[in-house]
Amino acid sequence: MNQDNQAPTRDVRRHQTKKSIATRNSILDATIQCFLELGYHRTTTTEIAKRANVTRGAVQYYFPTTPDVLRASIDHMIDRWIETYAEELRKMPASANKLTSGVDIYWRFVQHPLFVAWQELQAAARTDPELAEIVDAGARRYDERRLELGREVYGDVTTVDNPAFAVARDLLRVALEGLSVASFGHDREKRQEAVLDLLKQMMDRMLGSTSA
Repeated sequence: MNQDNQAPTRDVRRHQTKKSIATRNSILDATIQCFLELGYHRTTTTEIAKRANVTRGAVQYYFPTTPDVLRASIDHMIDRWIETYAEELRKMPASANKLTSGVDIYWRFVQHPLFVAWQELQAAARTDPELAEIVDAGARRYDERRLELGREVYGDVTTVDNPAFAVARDLLRVALEGLSVASFGHDREKRQEAVLDLLKQMMDRMLGSTSA
């Protein structure tokens, strides 16, 4: 990410008025949109300001340095993703198999634009040590938030007395996140569905006996 002659770090007092909160969120939304449409390396404060309909000075007022806007945009991205993901999980009918339904819901959400933006940052971090440090902190936060949500939604399946949950959770995450970026030469949807069906069977076998 380019900061366009980045302003020096300074202590900025921000008044948390409704207008300032809205402006800050608009800047963060614009930053995420830039990551999605332009990629991390082509994102600049000029482009962020343009999309947020504010001046570059306003961007630098709220986020004086590149790390400032990166940390805030990642937190914003994770919070929004978790909130929308949580809403879908909580909508599951009481009669639903939460484990298999959860596979379908997580599959949809690893294709969500917010998650795509997160994947863009993870990819860029491989060759950018400063970004890697910020992304690692975001990844820990993401994992903590998702674990809290899992405990809320899946109840006894997620207790510390059930070590299978941690393995199943990691397996599902790695499989679905990998599947979302996998390139198939042919029959893409059919092959994706086959993997999803297998994952549902595995989740049911690993955790189903404790999820009734």
